[in-house]
Amino acid sequence: MREMVFKNLTSDNKRRKDLFISETTERNGIKTVARRHSFYIVNSHNKFNTPKELAQWKSSAEVCQKRHVFIFKKRDTKEKKDTFICDVVGKCYAVIKNEVYAIGFKHSFEIDFQPTKQV
Repeated sequence: MREMVFKNLTSDNKRRKDLFISETTERNGIKTVARRHSFYIVNSHNKFNTPKELAQWKSSAEVCQKRHVFIFKKRDTKEKKDTFICDVVGKCYAVIKNEVYAIGFKHSFEIDFQPTKQV
């Protein structure tokens, strides 16, 4: 058995984007559920009249692209389920012509391993 779910949600003002993919498979007595969840939000938007103003902003502003990675492993002995989780949280900038967008994001990847129920 294989089941896939896709969701793509965008806010009305186009400042938030939420992507979700889930895949469930059963093979050799083990049920595996893999989930990917990506969330983006435009935190700020700066518009400059000339490329020179943009270059001045870049040299004066603290433009840092930080990322934090979190990795977890959980074991549920009652449910006999193991879970692996990897989260990446950060901020980046997108430049389109003379406009700068500060974008915050979170990427999450989670895998569950569980034996299938025996009937």
